[in-house]
Amino acid sequence: MRRPGPDLLVTLGVTLVILGPLLLGGGFWLVGDMVFVPHQPWKSAWLGLDGSLPRAVPMDALISLVTQVVPGSIVQRLLLFGGLLAGGLGIARLVTRLRPELPWYARAAAITLCCWNPWVYERLLIGQWAILLGYLLLPWVALAALRLRADRRDWGPAAVVLVASSVCSPSSGVMAVGVLAVLALGRDAVRWLQVAVLALGANLTWLVPALTADAVHVSVDGVFAGFAARAESTAGTAASVLSLGGIWKTSILPAERTSALLVLLSCVLSGVALAGLRRVSDGGRWLLLGAISVALALLPVVPGGADLLQTIGDHVPGLALLRDSHRFLAPFGLVLAVGAASAVAEIRAQVRPGRQALWSAVALVVVAPLMLLPSLAWGALGELQRSSYPQAWDEVADRIGAHDTTVVLPWAGLYRGFDWNHRRAVLDPAPRSLPGTVLIDDRVLLRDVIVPPEDPRVVAVAAALAAPDPGARLRALGVRWVLVEQGMADVVVPVGAVVYDGGGLTLVDLAANGPVDRAHQEAGPERQLLVSIGHSSAILLLLLGAAWILRSGSNEHHNHESHGE
Repeated sequence: MRRPGPDLLVTLGVTLVILGPLLLGGGFWLVGDMVFVPHQPWKSAWLGLDGSLPRAVPMDALISLVTQVVPGSIVQRLLLFGGLLAGGLGIARLVTRLRPELPWYARAAAITLCCWNPWVYERLLIGQWAILLGYLLLPWVALAALRLRADRRDWGPAAVVLVASSVCSPSSGVMAVGVLAVLALGRDAVRWLQVAVLALGANLTWLVPALTADAVHVSVDGVFAGFAARAESTAGTAASVLSLGGIWKTSILPAERTSALLVLLSCVLSGVALAGLRRVSDGGRWLLLGAISVALALLPVVPGGADLLQTIGDHVPGLALLRDSHRFLAPFGLVLAVGAASAVAEIRAQVRPGRQALWSAVALVVVAPLMLLPSLAWGALGELQRSSYPQAWDEVADRIGAHDTTVVLPWAGLYRGFDWNHRRAVLDPAPRSLPGTVLIDDRVLLRDVIVPPEDPRVVAVAAALAAPDPGARLRALGVRWVLVEQGMADVVVPVGAVVYDGGGLTLVDLAANGPVDRAHQEAGPERQLLVSIGHSSAILLLLLGAAWILRSGSNEHHNHESHGE
């Protein structure tokens, strides 16, 4: 039996080198979309009941529940640490199932390439922690797929990992289904039906809110081109993508990814890994999975690709949830990790007297991901610095009711650069920090295009702020509070009573100057029922899958005892 010790040590080493600064002190990593708050209040929006697109449904609901008991800073550490640990151990277990004879250093090659690559760096630096967790679950999805393909009665693991992936994000749920389908399906029609039922049941938790979203106006004009993969160096976009890079947000790139030489060397590593798939069972399936992943990432870049996606998006606005097609490169990282382990084993097989120098090639494949991307070390080499919320955020939250509506100024897009967060751009934490309905300017300001707001209330607030008497217009919209986040831009504050001013925040009560109309947004009973059915289906599938796993494990243990094993 394989000893898990070396796999655990390698995974722990990689994880600690990446997350070390976060684990050694207090505070949060707040960057891009990575927004954790000390205690996230409960809102119906976390379940997709507010009519908006379910970008973080139901993950926000789980975070809200957990942070009622555990501080958000601890939750962030547990999720990031646990995710990397699960990814490393999962890929080691996967390559062992595919090739049981693999030595520990071959599994180490899979671990390093899976957990330490440009895709992981880019998603971490852009703050998309939930999508990163979905990627780190893919080895377990692949394991479940192999078990299901071997025995269609063994569906429990697939059910559990599909639900876990869909909880991370809609795109993670889609990727998990894709991996399961490519690796598990064959000519068996029953298995096709089985996978379809599992996929649908697991993803209803976000599918139903997405399909019934009635409080948004989604524009897809230019978004697929705006979020398309980009060339990081003169090596070109294809080379960036084939080496697991090429994110659209070029401002977060590490210096080494702007070097054509290093990008091309990373492509060589990818080529070595792909060559290793020749000795993997059903290597053709793995190559197909990798090809689909790369094709999706490059689709908006090829001539006519962005136009095709926009045409589909015009008829299916919910496709905007998947506008960042580069994130679908994640399964390619899984494929390369599997291939790297096999490649190391093949190189080792060539070592014999007079050819001991090949050991250096074995070591090189294991450590190449680290050497080609040293910037991922130690909090992305200082880019991720810990921050702590001023006490003012808690004091402001205490003054706002669960049914109040708050508008946040300055009205200048989704992201903020607070002094206490080292001026690093982060998604405005107000909607997750404050109770009630919090309205912010939800435009996304890209380099080439401005994605217009999705929420009609945001459009109405923008018009109210431009009116001669913005306070009166906001009260007519049901807005009681105006929160001014200081230190970023000069703003004209509507007339009202200042009830708090300190710690970089000013809270203005508009009700002091007149009555506030009721504007609490409630989902209709039909929509509430549908969304509840969606969440209940996913929970039921998760419980049934877990029960099946426990039952199978109990039966296996009983059989071993019966045979004296």
